[in-house]
Amino acid sequence: MNALLQEAWEHAREGVVLFAEGRVCYLNPAAAALLGVERAKMLHRPLLLVLRDHKLEALCRRGGEASVEVRGRTLWAKAMPGVLLLWDQSAEKSRLEALEASSRVLAHEFRTPIAGMLSLLEALREGLKPQEAREALELLYQETQRLWRLVEDLPLGQPPSQERTFALEELHPRLERFLAPQLAEKSAWIRWETPHTVRANPDAVYQALLNLLDNALKYGSGLEIEVVSGEGEQGVWLEVRNQGQPLSEFEKLFQPGQRGVHAANVRGTGLGLALVRRLATSWGGTAYGRALERGNAFGLTFPAPSGARRERRAVKAQ
Repeated sequence: MNALLQEAWEHAREGVVLFAEGRVCYLNPAAAALLGVERAKMLHRPLLLVLRDHKLEALCRRGGEASVEVRGRTLWAKAMPGVLLLWDQSAEKSRLEALEASSRVLAHEFRTPIAGMLSLLEALREGLKPQEAREALELLYQETQRLWRLVEDLPLGQPPSQERTFALEELHPRLERFLAPQLAEKSAWIRWETPHTVRANPDAVYQALLNLLDNALKYGSGLEIEVVSGEGEQGVWLEVRNQGQPLSEFEKLFQPGQRGVHAANVRGTGLGLALVRRLATSWGGTAYGRALERGNAFGLTFPAPSGARRERRAVKAQ
């Protein structure tokens, strides 16, 4: 029976350490790999020198179980008299962290459109003129379709589908109507200068612009918000510009959970710009921020079609 048990331990995925009087008398290959030690050199060595971790050594003395960070790994450990069992939970922890991060992003991605839809429903409930009611219902229908497409694009790790070439001006009416309650509340307006066409998923660009405009309404101090596009050697750029105190640092704002110094009194999760960057990456572009003389600009880039790049290089060569 002892030979069978030892054979099982030798091939087990779980780490097994046997000890007596504070010294190791057996550890299987899995335990040696988890602890990062040479198995042949560890027999009869003091337990602490083998484990090389005070938390694990203390667990062996008192018994019980715990999750312990050991040399870059997350180990579940269970100690009984003379026995320490180890299991690598690093992959599971990473999956849980990725799931939690995806859940936060998904919640943010849905929060802004749902808030706008609630405003439209409240306006319908309070009573609108027939033409206004039809427009509100059409917008609600469009937003419901877009939310359905977002659900179909799950999991979030996959890039948005249905890319096509479209004029940025196509997005103006939907964004204006959807942001109408917030614009009215701030007595603000949007000035558009976006004559360019891009290739991307229109829903992804709409969501990115919606987040940028929502940020401009929350944190900007001016009444006018500018949305401007241009074209350079690398492709098309698109910026949302608002008045306010110029920021000194932008890159950290695109990291999940990071908010600017002016955001202390404004409700938010710090995920909006991180989502904007994720969306821009999905169509091969980038997201950035820069200070203006009297405000800030947050922008998106769209890579030029390969044919257009070749044509520009040919014209330049001539």
